[in-house]
Amino acid sequence: MVRVRFAPSPTGRLHLGSARTALFNWLFARGQGGSFILRIEDTDVERSSREMEESILEDLRWLGLDWDEGPDVGGPHAPYRQSERGEVYREHARLLVEKGMAYPCFCTPEQLEEKRERALAEGRSPRYDGACRDLEPLEVRKREGRGERPALRFRVPEKEVVFQDLLHGLVRFPPGSFGDFIIMRSDGRAGFHFSVVVDDAVMGITHVIRGEDHLTNTARHVLLFEALGYPAPMYLHHSLLLGPDGGKMSKRHGATSVREYREMGYLPQALVNYLALLSWSPPEGREVLDLSELVELFDIGDLSRSPAVFDRERLDWLNGKHLRRMPLDELVRVAGVYAPRWSGHPLFAVMLESVLDNITNLGELPSYLEAYGEPARPGERAAEWLRGEVAGRVLEKAEEILREEGVRDLEHAHHLVARLRHAFDERDLKPKEILMPLRVALTGRDRGPALPYLLYVLGRDECLRRLQGVRS
Repeated sequence: MVRVRFAPSPTGRLHLGSARTALFNWLFARGQGGSFILRIEDTDVERSSREMEESILEDLRWLGLDWDEGPDVGGPHAPYRQSERGEVYREHARLLVEKGMAYPCFCTPEQLEEKRERALAEGRSPRYDGACRDLEPLEVRKREGRGERPALRFRVPEKEVVFQDLLHGLVRFPPGSFGDFIIMRSDGRAGFHFSVVVDDAVMGITHVIRGEDHLTNTARHVLLFEALGYPAPMYLHHSLLLGPDGGKMSKRHGATSVREYREMGYLPQALVNYLALLSWSPPEGREVLDLSELVELFDIGDLSRSPAVFDRERLDWLNGKHLRRMPLDELVRVAGVYAPRWSGHPLFAVMLESVLDNITNLGELPSYLEAYGEPARPGERAAEWLRGEVAGRVLEKAEEILREEGVRDLEHAHHLVARLRHAFDERDLKPKEILMPLRVALTGRDRGPALPYLLYVLGRDECLRRLQGVRS
């Protein structure tokens, strides 16, 4: 059975690129009837926090990505936080030491940094020089007896590393591509490469789907799987998420985290839809897809190797499409958070409907709904519509119609607008010349919701009050 994992580090908010990786894993697992495991890589204790962990979990839930095993739901391979799995790593490290495939290293961070700087100055790629590779056991015991705490390094064999990638094909790394690397730090914590491999092995991960920046890491991981006696999973390294300028997606491109787009008023189904389309094209040109449709159509083998460039305009377009396909009662519930001033209004659903074609995200709602608030002081362009004999006649007629008929419902409001236009048929006026004076009189603006919505939501008495205020 397919078993995949998403393993975020709780050192910050869930990045869009990480969310895309999680989504690819989740879609593959759900499409194959497999398991999606959530594992927290929190061995960087100085930068990790439970607050960030919960933030990541909350954003994944918001996106609709659930998991079968994880820190909050448990599972047969618990615990699912690396900080709680120390004994598992120590046990596997002992195995490598016994096999002669790992050795203690007493080099200090200062010594290693000095060697690194020297290599860079000489134009060489920094790599461990093997200073502690062949220490005699007696020397090791002496140094440990003096209180020195060694790290543990993996003894990288001098051989070519070859593995099959589901997207890149056969990948080769020649002998000497990298030096012996740390698997256990001097403070007893597992290194990144070691903890990842041990957890993938013990948790039975069958496929590792991650960004192509991990390709070099995979060579190390393949060697560790082999040394530990575990079969390596299948690998797929997808393209990275790039900004519009072709650089790796970062703060200079604007918002980069799921939480930021959530707070701006984007829908989870739109964000998921958009992230899925970065490197993947659905069949038959379908673009607006919900999660269930993505599960049905997504094929991991159809991913493109081409860079995925984040396009905010396309996300806006998709979000608008999802907003307009949502059931109105669900939209009312979601939108209320972004427009608390209006969410309790008995006609909030009608107000939403009136601006839905104009907005790309729910964060824009308050500015569009301002038309229903107190009239603004008209700007020069808007004020022009209130001047002249035609404007006076229009407002006078509108007041007369409202006094006669009131505003019963939205359909009746459409009838009132049609009656107002019909009243000036003989004047050969353009619709804008008839309707714009009324709009500006009611709102102080020359843009906003269609007039029938304004008449219905404001109601007869409020419309009359505003008209009288303009005409007095």
